[in-house]
Amino acid sequence: MTISNIEKIKCPQGHLFEASLLSAISVSDNPELKEALIAGEINLVSCPVCGEMFFAECFILYHDSENELIAFVYPLSFQEQAAQCKAKMKKEFDLALANFEERRKINYEPILLFGIEDLVLLLRSEQNIEDEEAILKYIAPKLSLKVVKISPHLSRRLGIPKLLPIPKGLKELDVKALTESLQALVKYNPNLLHYVELLEKISKRRINISDIK
Repeated sequence: MTISNIEKIKCPQGHLFEASLLSAISVSDNPELKEALIAGEINLVSCPVCGEMFFAECFILYHDSENELIAFVYPLSFQEQAAQCKAKMKKEFDLALANFEERRKINYEPILLFGIEDLVLLLRSEQNIEDEEAILKYIAPKLSLKVVKISPHLSRRLGIPKLLPIPKGLKELDVKALTESLQALVKYNPNLLHYVELLEKISKRRINISDIK
């Protein structure tokens, strides 16, 4: 659910006024808000007195069910209260989860961020990975590979793409098959930097196949 509230705001020049600010964003309900957020258009207000435009900070709950992302985004000024914010996030999330129907239970944890810029940086980073994933899907048939998907929240936690290349016909993911597939992929296109990084992590055993499965 996407929610907006009327909030009292003080502009950088000290003028007080009221404006409608988004406090909850559901990308599933309003997919266009993700692009608006990345473009810096969310909660951008103009002071009616001096005309100055600025970003009005407030708490934002961000939810993207398809990408398994729930973010509690507190204003940057709350960073010194990180422990309290984390405890509050867990309490509110557990309470909300208890009221969900069993079939709608969420099996991934929320993340805590401070400042809308941190959320924008995360979304931009994941957008870059998605661009590489789209290239993987195009290249895979040329290399006799198929694409498998791991859960978005797992890929986020591990810092790897959620789409992985494996040989056609392979039924179970193993380190040898994934390594060889990644080697073929990055040899064909060495500009797929997130897959280059994944290959390095596997080669140096910073990620195990058991972590991915």
